[in-house]
This record gives sequence, C-alpha cells and structure tokens, in this order.
Amino acid sequence: MRMVENDVRIRSMVRQDMPELLRLMEGIVKFERGTDFRFTEAELLHRGFGERPEFGAFVADRGDSMLAGMAVHYEIPLMHTLRPLLMMKWLFVDPDVRGRGIGRRLMGRMARHAMDTGHERFCWFVLKDNAPAQAFYKGVDAAPDPDWDRWQLGAEAIAHLAADG
Repeated sequence: MRMVENDVRIRSMVRQDMPELLRLMEGIVKFERGTDFRFTEAELLHRGFGERPEFGAFVADRGDSMLAGMAVHYEIPLMHTLRPLLMMKWLFVDPDVRGRGIGRRLMGRMARHAMDTGHERFCWFVLKDNAPAQAFYKGVDAAPDPDWDRWQLGAEAIAHLAADG
C-alpha cells in the first residue's frame, strides 16, 4: 500500500512510540555519521516521561504502528533574556517517505509548539555538508544564525585543560 501525505497524522509522542522513536533516532545518528549510539527504550521512557521530562517529540504517525518521522525538541532553560530557548534536536523523515510534505508538517507543528509555549524562535544544528537539509530549511524561511557557530572541546582537550585548572 502506497502511503500518501494525508495518511500521516502529526501528534505528540506517547509511551508506545518508544521503539519506533528509537529506530528513527538511530537512523539520524547514523546519517550524521555518529557512533556509539546508546539510547534504549527504557532510557527514552525515563528521559521523555520521567518526573522532569528532558525532551519532547512530535511524530508522524503512519497509522500502522510505524512512524514516518519525528521532530525532537528540548529547552535550554537559562538564557540572558530570562526566557528559555526552544531547540530542535532532530528532524528526521524516513528516506522511503521523503518528498511527501511530512518534514514540512513536522516543522509546522514545531512552529505551533513554539507559539503555544511563548517562544519567539527555535533553533537547531545542520551538518555543514547536508545541502538537501539546508535547502529544505530555506524552503520554510529558516536561515543560518549569522552570529553563532558551534564549538566544542574533545576528550583530550578537556583532560589537558582540566590539568591546567
């Protein structure tokens, strides 16, 4: 059966989504050339539905116990504006259902969530060499942050710097 855009319902994640959410997360981490994927269903349940949830997600429900995509989000609580910053950790649509408007609908749900929770903006990271994602985001009127680049300290640099402190 061929799935079409209207067959997919965008909704908030529920506990029963954890196996599929885990599959999608592993898919994007592999795509991003990440290694050492450690999430488990139990960890996702704890972090997403525990006493103080650390993340939320909107999912593209295919209606057949499979998810077609996800938009995972979290907040950075302390900003100089005294307002939290909404971050989108991952936007991912299964490769076999791309081009059907699912990613745009997930972004639209993220935008509604931002408005509903009083955020004037939300942010995310994009791999520098992911031209299709960059084109997609430009297509929804997003733009790279002109002021910030992501920086990091690796394990060796942390050890060296800690020894100096």
